[in-house]
Amino acid sequence: MPMSKNEEFPVPSSPLSAQDERLEKLFDDMETGSLKTLEDAARQIITLSTALLGAFFGLLAFKDAPAYLAFLEIKIVGTGALLAFLISLFCALTAVSPKRYNFPQASLTAKRMALDEMLNCKHSAVTWASWIFGLGALLMLAAALDILIFRV
Repeated sequence: MPMSKNEEFPVPSSPLSAQDERLEKLFDDMETGSLKTLEDAARQIITLSTALLGAFFGLLAFKDAPAYLAFLEIKIVGTGALLAFLISLFCALTAVSPKRYNFPQASLTAKRMALDEMLNCKHSAVTWASWIFGLGALLMLAAALDILIFRV
């Protein structure tokens, strides 16, 4: 027998069990805490990036530069690390920078979509920042090992 589009089907339901309610609360808390966690991670990357950039620029500010800074390999790897830290800093700043989200105040659907957009933007920015920061750290490690093994 063909069914019409307007026909309704009863769906059985029952109240949530205590265990289900705890699970719902857990996921609500995780979602609420995700924005703060992502921003905290971005701030940590900002702190680490600025500290390492400060160390880089401090090293370059010496009047008598260390002899190993004259080697081309060290300059290339050091420049790569410097750029990686700068890009990582930019990505992390993107995660904590305020952004305006326009949505109808009475619409829960629009609020849900705005929250999802916030989480996706911050997650993406922090992910890029952490991977690029890691690349910078690896390049800095490569430069340090090159200096220690081959230059000293």
